[in-house]
Amino acid sequence: MSENVEIVLEFLRLAAANDVEGAAALLHPEITGTAPPGWPEQGPFEGRDAAVAETNRLTDWGENRITDIDLVADKGDWVVVAYRWHVRGAVSGITSQLDVAHAVRVKEARIIEWQSRWDRDEALEAAGLSE
Repeated sequence: MSENVEIVLEFLRLAAANDVEGAAALLHPEITGTAPPGWPEQGPFEGRDAAVAETNRLTDWGENRITDIDLVADKGDWVVVAYRWHVRGAVSGITSQLDVAHAVRVKEARIIEWQSRWDRDEALEAAGLSE
């Protein structure tokens, strides 16, 4: 497993554990990111503060759990992962699950770009890795 993959998987583990401070340590100061099409907060999220604020919004829902992680691609600076995100509202108790994919670019052992998409093909395209 490449160092880039390890960084991305550690970020997901920390975010799922609601450890936003730990996850923030893996973000490059100049990070940019977007949410998947149709998501309420689209971004772009520019800079560490904006990325941390979006991570806080996502983890503040309540319980988070990530399963079925699939490494789709690990090429150059890019890692593409897909997974199932399970959430349970802290107040409502409503449970939901979402299948998502991310194209993540790593620079200087930090995440500098994060493009969220609904499926792996869209994430591969965002990383410039589609066939």
